[in-house]
Amino acid sequence: MSAVARKPIRWLAFYGAAAEEAVLASYDIVVLDPAFRGSISVVASGGARVCGYLSLGEISMSDALVAQLDPAALLPENPDWPGIHRVDIRHPAWRSLILDVRIPAIAAQGFTGLMLDTLDSPPYLEQLNQVCYRGMRAAAIELVASIRTRWPDMMLIMNRGYALLPDIAGQIDAVIAESLMTSPGPLGEGFTWVDRHQLDQQLALLQPATRRNPPLPILSLDYWNPDDTSTMAEIYRREREFGHHPYVATRSLDRIVSESR
Repeated sequence: MSAVARKPIRWLAFYGAAAEEAVLASYDIVVLDPAFRGSISVVASGGARVCGYLSLGEISMSDALVAQLDPAALLPENPDWPGIHRVDIRHPAWRSLILDVRIPAIAAQGFTGLMLDTLDSPPYLEQLNQVCYRGMRAAAIELVASIRTRWPDMMLIMNRGYALLPDIAGQIDAVIAESLMTSPGPLGEGFTWVDRHQLDQQLALLQPATRRNPPLPILSLDYWNPDDTSTMAEIYRREREFGHHPYVATRSLDRIVSESR
């Protein structure tokens, strides 16, 4: 398994189609959408680990691979994200789509890592209905383990997925704590600070990562208006006090926001 040194990590997530590769290459870890039209090899040439976005618990109905998926693996739409459906991670067709189609395609593009997203969905659904969704959490853990086994040299970063951390902290290389301190405001307007109770809850859920030996790097991902440089600097300061490796982004992650020095 690839190791992440215990030193400050400069990282970012960028889901736009194009950006200056030389800027991306200046970071240690870069998370990109596989639809990125730039050169992955150029970004990686400076030593950056370039991780492709990979949704494991949900799929967009606009995704071309939906046509290859057994409809039985599709679950109802996520009410918070129109056009995005949760998936039955237990279904062999979903497992095959991920392991035999999706990841090989991402690897063929030159990505040297994967950012595993939407892993909150399987344990959430099982908690919601233990009859219909029994085994979802275990299937999610098994799928991550299968990815690690098949691609041992890939950097694996999990976005949130805190319910799985006690079982997979040893299988991944870092965890993204998204919206740990700040998040987009309600109804898509402005930005807001996460209240202290919610922050403490998230920090408690991250303990399997911080207690691992060596500790699992926590890449914090907060959102704020980049024109408000003083608040941006305060977010960076607070995250570093927790020992995290912060990045503060725009709402849609379609812009590279450099930290003001």
